[in-house]
Amino acid sequence: MKNRHILVTIIMIFFSSFFSCFGQDESTKPYKVLKGHEHKVQNAFFSPNGEFIISHGWDNTIRIWDAETFKELKVFKGHTDCVWSAAISNDNKLIASGSLDRTFIIWDVETGEKIHQVQISPNYVVEEGMIPEWDGKIQNSIYRVKFSPNGKQLAIASADKLVRIWDVENSLFLDSLSGHNTNWMWVKYSPDGKYIKSGSSDNSKTKGETIIWETETFNQVHKINFSGEILFTENNELGIYKGNCSMDYYDLSSGKLVANKPFPCFEGNFNMSTDKKYIASCNEDYCIRLWSLKTQEVVWKYKGEMPEIQQANFSPDGKYLIAGTPESDILVWKLSDLIKDK
Repeated sequence: MKNRHILVTIIMIFFSSFFSCFGQDESTKPYKVLKGHEHKVQNAFFSPNGEFIISHGWDNTIRIWDAETFKELKVFKGHTDCVWSAAISNDNKLIASGSLDRTFIIWDVETGEKIHQVQISPNYVVEEGMIPEWDGKIQNSIYRVKFSPNGKQLAIASADKLVRIWDVENSLFLDSLSGHNTNWMWVKYSPDGKYIKSGSSDNSKTKGETIIWETETFNQVHKINFSGEILFTENNELGIYKGNCSMDYYDLSSGKLVANKPFPCFEGNFNMSTDKKYIASCNEDYCIRLWSLKTQEVVWKYKGEMPEIQQANFSPDGKYLIAGTPESDILVWKLSDLIKDK
């Protein structure tokens, strides 16, 4: 009976996700389609200066593309399994990648050479509650890597519920931040570099959590007993999406709730345009949805041929929206084509 209930739930989610994508503007074809990956593209995003597109995926590679000509520049090979995450430093000199193979690698952007590859331990961790039938040992995958704004630190979130802090200049671990209660982890620095936000997902047994840490001492500032997609505001606040068309805002220095404001009713994850007028959301289904923050309505939708589109990202200048696909392509749209007459 339990297995049947889970199967029915999965089928319902499948059909709900599939049919909710209908009604897109079929005439808005991608401006460019970048080909090179040989398996699913986990993510594709722009460098901070807009010069490069960085992509990574299930073919165990990281790739750099010229954001003006959209030609592939370099292929970084060194992982032996899926590359879950990648990040580029703000000075565009270093790329970090994290993989299912339990390693993170720091690469030189200009030469394409591997600077460091570090394997974390233990090899396996126990997962419980995400999908009961899959409870048991899983590889200690690295789910997220993020550079600090000054590029001196790298935060690494992994399946053993830890966030490790790597000293980029001296090539050593500075600390391991513990306190999360579920395995699926992510991490991000505040824009001023003074705080780290780490998050863990809900599972069937336990609610996920959000933790704010100081980067000077790595002390925990505050633990928030729910987890959701986040944004950082210009006045040093952390916004966490509650899932009910609203965003809670917390003071980073104290962790106290300071406001609750309406927000588009998206599902999954989102990224915001630089001008803060739009968000693009994905829910690991067939769809990309573009929302207006002014009207809080969907202004454009894309439906792919296969599920598990992970993320869509804006270019720093606001000209483009890009996304990696399960079909191994990277799709590029001109944002002006998607919001015309809106």
